[in-house]
This record gives sequence, structure tokens and C-alpha cells, in this order.
Amino acid sequence: MIKGMQEVIQVMEKAKADLEANGGLKQVVFVACGGSFASSYPARYLLNQEGTIRVQGYNASEFVNATPRNIDKNTLVIGTSTKATAETVEAIRVANEKGAVTVGLSGYPDSLTAQTARYYITYYHADEWYQDPTLVHCNSQGTALKIAFWLLKEYCGYTHYEAALEAFEKMPEIYGKAYQQVKEDAAKFAMTYKDDKVWNVMSSGAAWEVSYSDAFCFFQEMQTVHCVPIHSGEYFHGAFETCDKDLAILLFKSVGRTRPVDERAERFLNKFAGHHWIIDAQELGLGELDESVAEYFNAMLLHPISKQFISAMGDVRMHPMTYRRYMWKFNY
Repeated sequence: MIKGMQEVIQVMEKAKADLEANGGLKQVVFVACGGSFASSYPARYLLNQEGTIRVQGYNASEFVNATPRNIDKNTLVIGTSTKATAETVEAIRVANEKGAVTVGLSGYPDSLTAQTARYYITYYHADEWYQDPTLVHCNSQGTALKIAFWLLKEYCGYTHYEAALEAFEKMPEIYGKAYQQVKEDAAKFAMTYKDDKVWNVMSSGAAWEVSYSDAFCFFQEMQTVHCVPIHSGEYFHGAFETCDKDLAILLFKSVGRTRPVDERAERFLNKFAGHHWIIDAQELGLGELDESVAEYFNAMLLHPISKQFISAMGDVRMHPMTYRRYMWKFNY
């Protein structure tokens, strides 16, 4: 069995038993902040595309301060935080008070995130995880996606569950090859964009997670440069007016049904931009997966690949990915 799946199954079977005792599952709600919130997007996207269960995602602080009235004993709330982001811990506590069945996804079994939730699942969390292909689906994103596929099988009669498990099995090899394949490109990227302080990052489908994480975590948080995440389809409804030959733009091309959305953006950039870079999941091997599930693994491949590129840029800029101005420095 693939890494982490046994723990997912064991915990989710307990959660399902509780929900059935309450009358069944009505909705699934993901709560988190920042990169942890972004990591749930492929799972949410998958459930909304393939399932019949109501699925929502909330910033944890918003969930605490504006808790939806429909959170009840028939709700599964999944809260994600590597350690114990205060807002996420509080969101889980609020969900418990509402009677929801809560599952904490955390890097540590003794964290407040894990201990506040009714059940918890641990994932691999070290910053260097992206350098080890065997761990490509063992992070928070991969764990949430495993939960989503399991929920589809259990509640929605999903027929591609086995294909999904096979995809998880293949991902370490696909990512391992891609990681080696892009090393020279990452170095070239680093030298080309080391002086840029404003970015646009674009993607679509399940790969939207990559633009969100890159913009808020990798570029703004870790490199202290301005970055705007833009959906490839939304690009033509405002943002493309800022395009010129000097603006740094990073476009991720997906495998799957939304690829034409990214290709349209690429055609425009090739005509009117001039300082853009394209990372294509198809060229990196994602098309080797069964087409019934491949699109849901876009972010799993592109997210660590993007970190490889941006980390290389950080090295050239002599700006470590661990640098922070404010985060963890004081109470805010």
C-alpha cells in the first residue's frame, strides 16, 4: 500500500462511523491558513468535480469569526496545520462545539492541531521534502488528496479509485525524473529572474494550488517580492492589461481538461510578453498517469517543481527561503 494511505483509511473509517451514527455525511469543510489552506485545494477541486457531497474551504480565522450556520453533526471538518497555527486550532475547536466530526492534518501527533481534533493524521513536513521523490505525496497536499479519493469511493460510487492509487504509486518515479530534468532550467530561471520584484503567476484546474502557494508562500513570504496569483482563464478579464515585455510571468500548463485554458494564456504571452517562463506538466511526465485521474495530480507535481525553481532563484539572490521579516518574530 502507498505511503500514508493505511493511516488515512484507518482514521477516515472511524470518522465515517461517527458520521453514520449522526445520520450521515452532509458536507466536507476544509479549514486552514496560508500554504496549509492552499494544500487542500486539489482535494476540494477533485471532490467538487467528481462527487455529490457539498465541499467548502475556509480561511481558519474567517471560519472562527463567521462560522457558517450549517456546520453540524453531519459535517466533516478537516483542519490542516503543520504545527499549531492558532487560527486553525481555534477553528477546529469551534467545529467541535458545533458537533462536527473533526480531523486534524498535522506534521506532529502531539501538536495542538492533532490533539484538538477528534482524530488526526500526520504527514511529512520537513522543508526539504521536495528533494526526496519518495515523499512527493506524503505532505499535506497528498494527504488531503488521499482523503478525497477515499471519500469519493465511500460516498459517491467513484469508479476510478484504483486508478488513483496507481497514480500515487507512479508519482515518485515521475517526480524523480522531473526533478532531475529541470535542474539546468532552474539554474537558468534563477539567473534570468534574480532581479525581478513584481510577478504574475498563472494556472488553472487543480494546478491553481500552485499559483496560490507560489504567490503567497514562495514569492511573497519567502522571497519578499510582490506576486499576483491569476487564474489562466481570468487573465483575460483584467490582468492581461498589465502585460508587457518587462513583467515577470510564470505560467503552469496543466494536464487534463483545463489545459486549453492555459494554452490560450500561453498564446497571448508569446505575442505580447517577453519576460515569461512556462512550466508544462505534460513535458514533465504527468501524462503517463491514467487520464481519468491525471489532472488531479497537476499540483502534486508542479508544486515541488516550482519550489525547486524559486529556491534556485533565492540562492542566486542570496535570499534564503527561510528568511522572514515579521513571521514568528512577535505577536501579530
